[in-house]
Amino acid sequence: MTAAIDTMSWITLRWTRGTRYYRVHLEQDLWSSWLITQVNGRSGTPLGRARFKPAITIEAALLELAHIAKRRRQRGYELMR
Repeated sequence: MTAAIDTMSWITLRWTRGTRYYRVHLEQDLWSSWLITQVNGRSGTPLGRARFKPAITIEAALLELAHIAKRRRQRGYELMR
């Protein structure tokens, strides 16, 4: 039996600083496990990377997102709306 996927809890945040961007997604995979995807790079170029990090619970994932947001602010990135 598979648990239902909670798409209402999925989150996407994006920060920019000059031509640099940083994006983070919180979503569930096909097995209902939480996954944090971090993407960063430079606008207008093919350079960049994506990293994936599993989270045991949504609470742990939200704490990780808060840590990421704090670090982006400390490094001068601006949250896009």
